[in-house]
Amino acid sequence: MDKFIGIDIGGTNIKYGLLDEKGNILHKDKIKTSPEGSEIIRNIKRIVESYKEAHEISAVGISVPGVVEESGFLTTGGAIFDFYGIHLKDLLEKELGVHVTVENDANSAALAEKWLGAGRDYRNYFTAVVGTGIGGAIIINNDVYRGAHATAGEFGFMINAPILNGDTRLASVSLTSSVQSGLVQRYLDETGQETNQQNLDGESVFKLAESGDVQAKAVIDAFYDHLAIGIYNVLVSLDPEVVLIGGGISANQSFIKELNRRVQGLQTGHRDMKNMTLAEILPCHFLNDAGIVGASYKAMKECRERTLVKGGQES
Repeated sequence: MDKFIGIDIGGTNIKYGLLDEKGNILHKDKIKTSPEGSEIIRNIKRIVESYKEAHEISAVGISVPGVVEESGFLTTGGAIFDFYGIHLKDLLEKELGVHVTVENDANSAALAEKWLGAGRDYRNYFTAVVGTGIGGAIIINNDVYRGAHATAGEFGFMINAPILNGDTRLASVSLTSSVQSGLVQRYLDETGQETNQQNLDGESVFKLAESGDVQAKAVIDAFYDHLAIGIYNVLVSLDPEVVLIGGGISANQSFIKELNRRVQGLQTGHRDMKNMTLAEILPCHFLNDAGIVGASYKAMKECRERTLVKGGQES
C-alpha cells in the first residue's frame, strides 16, 4: 500500500504524519516552527528522510499559510516571511527527491473534509477556519477553486463592519470574527485589561459570559453577529450545498447551533429572501489533523493523475 507524508507548516508548530492511501494516520508528531525558512526546509528534509528509512514514500504533501499558486509558487507565506516569493514545490523536490505538492492551509483543510470528513457527500461547499485568524476555501465540483490570482476563498479579508479612519483591516472578518481578535482581544479592550493577560482564550470568554459577565456577553454577541454576516454574504454569493466550520471552536455544538440561528435571522430580516434556501452550517470533522490529511490527499491525487497520464502515453 502506498505511503504519503503530510506536513502542515503553521506559525507555531510543524505538524507531520505518515498516511496510507486510505487516509489512516500511521504515525504523527510535531516540532516547533523555526522563524528561519532555511531551517524549516532542513527540518522537512529530516522528517522525510526519517520516514524513508522504514517506508517507501510515494509523495509528500505540504500545507502552508499564504497565497499559493497551483504550481507550488508562494506569493506570500503568512507569518513565515522567508517563504514570500519562493517556488517551494521545486525547492523541496530537489531537496527530497520525491514528488511534492504544496497547498494553502485552508484549502488543505477543505480537501481533508472532501476526502474523509464532513464534505464527502458534497460537490460544492465552503470551508471557514475560525481560529487565531480566519481562513477560507471554496470547493467547486470536488476541487479547490483558486480564482484568477490564487486568492479565492480568502474569507478573512472580507469587510463586515464599518470602516473607521480608513483602516479596512480593522473592519475585516479576521479582526472582527476570529477567536483571538473578535473574542479575546476585544474582551481585553472592553474591560481595559492588559493585552498580555495570561490564560485568557476564547473558551474563557464564553465561560465568563456563562457566569454573568455582562461585557463578555456583549463581546460574544458582537462576535456571532460579525461572523454570521460574513457567512451570510458567502451563502448568497456562492450558494454552496453546505458551509463547514473548522478550528477548535467548531467542536462546540452550541456555537454551531447559534451561528445557524444568527444566519437564519439575517435571512428572515430580508423580505425578498423568504422563499430562498440557504445552506446549513456544519462543523468540520478534522481539527488538528486537517492539514496533514489534506496535504496527503492532494499528494495522493497528483500521484494517481501522473500515473494515469504516464500509462496513457506508454500505451
